Amino acid sequence: MKFRNATAALVAAVGLVLAVSGCGGGDTPGTTSGTDGGRERVKLNVGYIDTSINGVGLISVANDLKLWDKAGIDVTLTPFTNGPTQIQAMAAGSLDVGYIGGGATWMPASGQAVIIAPSEATFGDFLLASPDSGAKTVQDLKGKRVGVPDGGSGEMILNLALTKAGLTVDDITRVPLDPPAVVSSFVSGQIDVAAIFSPLSDQIREKVPGAVVLANNRDFPETTFLGAWVASPGAATGKQEEVRRFLEVYIQANDYRKANPAKAVELAAAASGAPANQLQGQVDNLQWYTSDEMLADNGSGKTRERYAALQKLFLQLGRLTSEAPVEQWVNVDMFAAAKASLK
Repeated sequence: MKFRNATAALVAAVGLVLAVSGCGGGDTPGTTSGTDGGRERVKLNVGYIDTSINGVGLISVANDLKLWDKAGIDVTLTPFTNGPTQIQAMAAGSLDVGYIGGGATWMPASGQAVIIAPSEATFGDFLLASPDSGAKTVQDLKGKRVGVPDGGSGEMILNLALTKAGLTVDDITRVPLDPPAVVSSFVSGQIDVAAIFSPLSDQIREKVPGAVVLANNRDFPETTFLGAWVASPGAATGKQEEVRRFLEVYIQANDYRKANPAKAVELAAAASGAPANQLQGQVDNLQWYTSDEMLADNGSGKTRERYAALQKLFLQLGRLTSEAPVEQWVNVDMFAAAKASLK
């Protein structure tokens, strides 16, 4: 297993840790070798979010269980801080597969990637009001300063809440901020309300215990925020065997972490250096689907229904300008093939 990094600093900080803690058995540090049951070995470039239990958590479990060798994959792992930069790397040709949160779903919906596994439903997105703001309900947001990152799930939860309350973005003072700045601005009183995702929402609630929850994902059951593993358009069509084998790794690692969440947190914390309590907070605000559940949802059409709802939301947000058939950007066939190959 080889580690290529998004930045030079990440090479030392994350790649080395994962190489030491997760790989094992390579001829040289950072590479893998071994048997794959007679299949010809393949190469694959895989990205992940290094602060996410859904990213580094999945990768660290795969490393610990030595699943890359089992699947016959010589993998190069690259840590990123978010989903959109992974899709940018795909466009540049340096990444085949990566993980994105629900807020980046508009990118595959616009043809920039192909969803190959809907990993989890997340419930860590919050609309939080300062106890000094006087806001107790979403209807109280009129004229309030709302800090929200452009794009992403914070923007999504804000839109859903405003729409349900009969308001629009014109009724508030929208303050676009980088995600960490939402936390600092809320704590310092520069904004009245934060529209933000986990773990930053958890940080706000820890630092301002009196913060008022105005809205959360659970208030909108008709719109599921789905994190997902995606493939570049080129890999989805030109590296189908490699992507299918990645899904073999994914299925086994995902089912393991579903059954052993504490161990997944332990491995992810050791690999990334992220605080275990922060990673556990993410686990507490999500629902991982087992591979059997994903296979059933893919077959029944529920997966496509969920993505159709997300596409509708991104059209409302203006992130998308036209609708594309979900079948064009969500591939359920490779997952079924990978599941069948593991029987």
